[in-house]
Amino acid sequence: MSQTTTHHQGRSEVVPAAGLVVLGIYLLLSARGISVPAGEHSIGPRFFPYVVGGVLVVVGLWLVVAVLRGDRAEAEAGEDVDDQASTDWRTLGVIAAVLVGYVVLVQPLGYLLATIGLFAGMAWSLGARSWRSLVLVSLLAPFATYLLFTRALGIYLPNGLLASVI
Repeated sequence: MSQTTTHHQGRSEVVPAAGLVVLGIYLLLSARGISVPAGEHSIGPRFFPYVVGGVLVVVGLWLVVAVLRGDRAEAEAGEDVDDQASTDWRTLGVIAAVLVGYVVLVQPLGYLLATIGLFAGMAWSLGARSWRSLVLVSLLAPFATYLLFTRALGIYLPNGLLASVI
């Protein structure tokens, strides 16, 4: 590989790093537009966008500086992928159907029920066959997320069929 090619490949690593900085700044500026209810004393809905935006800016700047100082990623020798294998259309179709089903059902079923279905459907379509782990992850992750958003952050998530219970 020539010196010019190596030099340009190294500089091209600045582009995604700078993209992180730009995305972080966008998140920080956009988070200012999120309305906060009057008298809100909890963390609030702006907290996570500010944290994620700040982390993106810091990491992006760190990567830009590292690349400009000469820190380069190793060139990949090649992927361990069978380029002769065909696309698994069944799995792709199931994933697409699960995502479309989630979008359609999140409002009428509610966040918890729809997200449990999303996690279970995705895990099953990607090969998870242990019912214990499938049920455990599909129940715990959406429930923990629901509690975090509704109780800790005060962010509304649709209750759907569970509205009378929750």
